[in-house]
Amino acid sequence: MAKTKTPFDGPIPGMSLTAEPKSRPWRRPAQVSNVDDALVMYLPMFQSSEFAILLSEQIENGVPLTAIANIFITAAVMEGKHTIDVGILIAPVLIELMLSIADSLGIEPTVGTEEGLYDDGKDKSLEMIRRAVKNSKKGTEEEPAMKMESEMAEEPVEAEAPRGLMARRSAM
Repeated sequence: MAKTKTPFDGPIPGMSLTAEPKSRPWRRPAQVSNVDDALVMYLPMFQSSEFAILLSEQIENGVPLTAIANIFITAAVMEGKHTIDVGILIAPVLIELMLSIADSLGIEPTVGTEEGLYDDGKDKSLEMIRRAVKNSKKGTEEEPAMKMESEMAEEPVEAEAPRGLMARRSAM
C-alpha cells in the first residue's frame, strides 16, 4: 500500500536549528582546507577506468564538463570534505583532468564555456533528455517524452478561479 503524502509531512520551520552542534557534515570544519590537498583527494577517482567509462557516456550525451565538475564539488561540500571556496578554486583543474580523459578516449567534449552555447534558441536540456531516453530504450516505437508533448499540445488548459481564505473576491 502506497503512503499518501500530505502537506504536513514536511519539516517544521526552525527544525534545522534543533540539531546538535557539529552533528551534520556541513556544520563541522572541512576535512581539507587547501587546493593541493583537495586535488590529492580527487585523483584516485580520475585514475579509475570505471570512472573513465562513466565519464565518456556523459560526454557523449552532451553534458558539459562544467556541470560535471559542479556536481563533484557540491557533493564534496555536502559531505564536509572541503569548503565551497576550495571547490571553486579546484574546478578548472577538474575540468582539465576530464578534458585529458576525453582526449585520450577520442571524444570531443562540451566544456560549457563556449560562446553561443545556448544562444541558438533551442532548449539543450530537453534535447539531452531525449537523447538519453533514446539511448536507454532502443527499439521502442515512440519516446515517452514525445508522447507526453503531443498529448499536452492537444488539450487546452483552462485556468481555475482562485479560491481559499485569501483569494480575491470577484466583482459583483
